[in-house]
Amino acid sequence: MKKNYNLLFSLSLFFVMFLQMQTTAQVRIVEVDPATERVKLHNYGGSTVDISSYWFCTLFAYGQLNSMTVLSGSLNLAAGSDVEVTSSVALNNSAADLGLYSTPSFASSTAMQDFTQWGSGGNGRENVAVNKGIWTAGTFINLPAPYEYTGDGAQNGVSFWDTLLGIDDFSVNQFRILQNPSSSKLMLSLPRISGSITLDVFDVLGKKILTKEVSSISSTIDVTKWNNGVYLVRLTADNATQTKRFVKQ
Repeated sequence: MKKNYNLLFSLSLFFVMFLQMQTTAQVRIVEVDPATERVKLHNYGGSTVDISSYWFCTLFAYGQLNSMTVLSGSLNLAAGSDVEVTSSVALNNSAADLGLYSTPSFASSTAMQDFTQWGSGGNGRENVAVNKGIWTAGTFINLPAPYEYTGDGAQNGVSFWDTLLGIDDFSVNQFRILQNPSSSKLMLSLPRISGSITLDVFDVLGKKILTKEVSSISSTIDVTKWNNGVYLVRLTADNATQTKRFVKQ
């Protein structure tokens, strides 16, 4: 009886893990700008993925990534990295879908890695995304373009899509320091913007001890070698500047 229970438990665990794998993609679409055909992909996994053989599908038009212009990054996409491409298939500004596929089996929910749509529901391969469990039928991004994914990589659906902020939209309320005070890490929660942010850190005497460009939605800095005390963390984007206090224990 105990052996049967253990077997049943193992099978159930495997089934749950299988379902999670089906709905959590390692590589996801994180930005779409239909006006410029620009698409950004992010690798949320822990290993490098060669996505040169991946495909875009939009309104039943198809294009393979290895035929597209790479604007930044590499199609040999390292863990935690982004790649931006210009889509070889036109993205309709008014209403369209965009699916990311690992193989050209466009009706297959297994081949589909990610999906989004804007302007209206029921576009293109929406039914495949619904069958995969990563999209709700009829839902769509009803916001001005360009669009950005705001989830953590495991979260799906239209509620995790928003308008991509420009430099002019940079707001003091969108920059947070997590785990403050901290003895080991300065963890920043940042807005994802269409541009770079300059990070400067000053000690209490006004000496600049760190400067770097950041653009990710989160950034972590090792502070184990910093002296204990108060620091000023300043973010600058164009003419907007934000400063917050950080305590190193």
